[in-house]
Amino acid sequence: MKPFTILTHNAFWFQGVPFPTDMPPEADIEIVRRLCAIYRKINPDVICLQEIQNQETFQVVSEHLGLSGCYCQGNELPQYGGAVFWHPHRGRQIQNSHGSTAKTQRMWQIAEVDGTARRLRICNVHLPSGRQLGPEQAASRRVAELLESIRSCEVQPDVIAGDFNERPNGPASKCLEGRGYVDSAVLSDCADVPTNIGRERGDYIWIKKELSDCFLDYGVPEKRELACADAGKQYLSDHLPLWITMEH
Repeated sequence: MKPFTILTHNAFWFQGVPFPTDMPPEADIEIVRRLCAIYRKINPDVICLQEIQNQETFQVVSEHLGLSGCYCQGNELPQYGGAVFWHPHRGRQIQNSHGSTAKTQRMWQIAEVDGTARRLRICNVHLPSGRQLGPEQAASRRVAELLESIRSCEVQPDVIAGDFNERPNGPASKCLEGRGYVDSAVLSDCADVPTNIGRERGDYIWIKKELSDCFLDYGVPEKRELACADAGKQYLSDHLPLWITMEH
């Protein structure tokens, strides 16, 4: 079986860091170009992105990657959209947070993508932040949104990836552990490796426990690889991309 790689990244609206608000303009094309070059170097089969501000940004990124995919606008906060990308004719979106009756602050979406042996169901999530809701309400909403995404399909997702806005061992992590998922960073002894430029870990790729035997690798670049000295920017994003490779 061929290796199958899934990458997730909060692209920070392709604005670069610093960017002072959460109301982004159109994507900076140079930031798009440089981040897409990093993604292509990793050569993933599937890319899950968070903080995609509109359909136009999705189209621009799709063209730079040469991949097909689907976009999901944020619910309560429309600019906090997301997107999943796959090779042409290899995937389809089967559900997203706009089909849910439950409250969703940002977004979640589930795509079905052809693997090398069978199709994988991959859930891209961006869970609520305490910055807007406060820590207790945000923690409760994170668990509720995760459960809603898992329950939205007859067959629960094989992989759940994205920005959880939560440190390890928080309520969302406990929720997934209780439903048969394992943290890929823990599988590879990388639980202490940060996933943002602030040296914390709040981005995850969880896989079903029964897929653990297929797990091969987990990766996160050093933040210097996202360094940027253009137009007053320091980094391409405030988050680092992370990826897993499975034999599938």
